[in-house]
Amino acid sequence: MKPAVILAIASLCTSMHIQAAALERSGQSTLPFLEPGNYAEINFGAAQGNISGENANKEQLSQALNVTDFSTGNLVETLIFIQGAIKWQLYPQLSAGLLFDQPYGIKLRYDYSPESILGREQLEAIHIDLKSQNITGLIGYQPTPHWNIYGGLAYQSFNGDVSLFGQSFYFFNGYNVEFKKDYALGWLAGISYQIPEIALRTNLTYRSEIKHKNQTVESTAMNGNFAGSTHITAPQSVNFDFISAISTQNLIYGSLRWVDWSNFKIKPDGFSSIIQPYLPYLPALAEFNLIDYQSDQWSAKLGIAHKLNERAFASLETIWDSGSDNPASTINPANGYNGLGTGFRYQLSPKTALSGGLYYLRFRPSKQDQGGISVNAISSLEDKEAWAYGLKIGHHF
Repeated sequence: MKPAVILAIASLCTSMHIQAAALERSGQSTLPFLEPGNYAEINFGAAQGNISGENANKEQLSQALNVTDFSTGNLVETLIFIQGAIKWQLYPQLSAGLLFDQPYGIKLRYDYSPESILGREQLEAIHIDLKSQNITGLIGYQPTPHWNIYGGLAYQSFNGDVSLFGQSFYFFNGYNVEFKKDYALGWLAGISYQIPEIALRTNLTYRSEIKHKNQTVESTAMNGNFAGSTHITAPQSVNFDFISAISTQNLIYGSLRWVDWSNFKIKPDGFSSIIQPYLPYLPALAEFNLIDYQSDQWSAKLGIAHKLNERAFASLETIWDSGSDNPASTINPANGYNGLGTGFRYQLSPKTALSGGLYYLRFRPSKQDQGGISVNAISSLEDKEAWAYGLKIGHHF
């Protein structure tokens, strides 16, 4: 097997990163930029989850409204995402590239409408749709065939909306906020080392935080609409990837990613104003945010790829995500996952390859609230699995 080919099949399972901790969505890989020569690729992916639990307010709902069905129903909607990349080897020692991905986002819909003495009426609802897009421009310098030093700028958009409805939200009942799309710049830098003769490559990439100032339109049941702004900082992150041949037919590969979610928060001006009158009675509300996370995210992947014949390759990998350690709620029903993935790659021509992947994920339950302030807790996690799949076309030109 040619070294360039064995390096190219490092991730047969399509470049997707299934959301589990915080708003993580794409994994922000720079691997397409490290392909040899001129290269372009496009990824199409989808994730379908079945994550549900039980409403924690069983006693109150049962006594007050004679409710017997406490299931939240499926809390996550199907995610569709696209990634793309193009890389030019301008000179033997200089390369340039563009990467497109959707690094952060969440799409959650919770509508709780059980049978009660009121009939089948909506008692609680949460709708969250946050999304971002990244275009990353990179320049790489290769002082020797073994080293690649690269860096560049990331141009990122962030927008979305959140709405809360239900008596269990107390003074947040009826709160809505729309985050208008904002664009901001960040930067990244990395280094890669490879020995093509033995199909060895490692790379380390750092991405800076990106500071957004989103114009917002907020509304509450009591105060109507009002405009403001919200500072949202997309977190810094570090990616490490490696690949190494272990025989002429097999290679081992893996990755490790860290994201600084513990310093992330979303707290619009109007949300703060709602809290203000209650601070003398509940001082802990001063630290309460619309969205935040208690821990940084760690995720890892380890896999093996095998050559089936001159054109076809297959892989098997295991994946793990740490979660964010937030209390169990309809906003945070799961706390990381374990999973298995399988992938294939078929060489359509010497320059073009088709790859695909399929993952099965098993989510871990979030910890139960220990008396702190939280948004709409759930008492258990009933369904906790997801399937993700994707397709990638790569072409050297």
